[in-house]
Amino acid sequence: MQSHLPRAARNYLEQLRRELGFLSDAERTEILAHTREQISRLPGKGRRKSELLRSLGDPAAVAAGFTRTEPTELKVSSGRQFLTRILAWPIFALSVLTAGLLVLGSHFVALVEPLSFGYVGGSIFGALAELELSLGSAVMFFAFIPALFSLLPLVVHGTPGLVLQIVGALATTAACVLGLASLGAFLIPLAVLLWAQAFTPLLMMRGSMARPGPAWLVCAAVALLASIGYTTYRGVQGFTGNVWLVLAPAAALAVLALLLPLRRRWAHIALIATGLLVMAAGFIAALPGTFQAPLLWPWLAGAMSFAVGHLALAAGMWHERARNLLALL
Repeated sequence: MQSHLPRAARNYLEQLRRELGFLSDAERTEILAHTREQISRLPGKGRRKSELLRSLGDPAAVAAGFTRTEPTELKVSSGRQFLTRILAWPIFALSVLTAGLLVLGSHFVALVEPLSFGYVGGSIFGALAELELSLGSAVMFFAFIPALFSLLPLVVHGTPGLVLQIVGALATTAACVLGLASLGAFLIPLAVLLWAQAFTPLLMMRGSMARPGPAWLVCAAVALLASIGYTTYRGVQGFTGNVWLVLAPAAALAVLALLLPLRRRWAHIALIATGLLVMAAGFIAALPGTFQAPLLWPWLAGAMSFAVGHLALAAGMWHERARNLLALL
């Protein structure tokens, strides 16, 4: 294939082939074939070395402009399925963790304080509290609803899958409202995640390079700061330990929430990790041997941080995937 080319051109292609050693065979072959075609179109059919170097550039510089893309990582039938997949498994993990906590943890940790959202006789919370009491411990099994519906879209695609996602989000929201006086509040982050799982792919598929705009990220940061502020305020009340044990984690979450609009992957990962640590710390603080502090408030702060950080990270992964796909065209 290269025998008809002048020696300078063959040497150039051989050097470029070595520089492209980090690519797959198929990618390297495609680039070399394209380069040979460029060489054949040069004045004098590329017989002058000076023209080759001037027109095509140094082989090392040309190779540096390419990035390896693993085809196996991009083999998904659609961007919607890709987004559904990366959203589903963390949602499922948090759902199982929440369900296990509500079913098993209620026997040995302080989950909530009495009428944690401010019961007033005759109010809607009073009616909900009475309804929740009539259901008894069965209300805790509503926590398994998100675990079920978070994975169904992985096997049911298209319109039926979207319908199931909306049904799961509605059912989880209903469970939140039903038990809002106490245990249902633990499901609020899961409701947010399930609604996002249903509609994020629709929003992100508006364009091949779509990603959340500044307004979305600012709104997410403000909403997260509000939830952190409220849960911190409620968590400090009645806390018998050093108040900085509550304020310091809250401050860390607030700083990471402020970094959301910057679209830094490390900040999103740090927000997820810190949220999980706050949830774990809240569980320790709720043990009888420590402070017996209500777990609800640190759990909400940490789980909401996990939810927002996970959504931001998933959006960034979709944007990176779209760029890699376009780079292959």
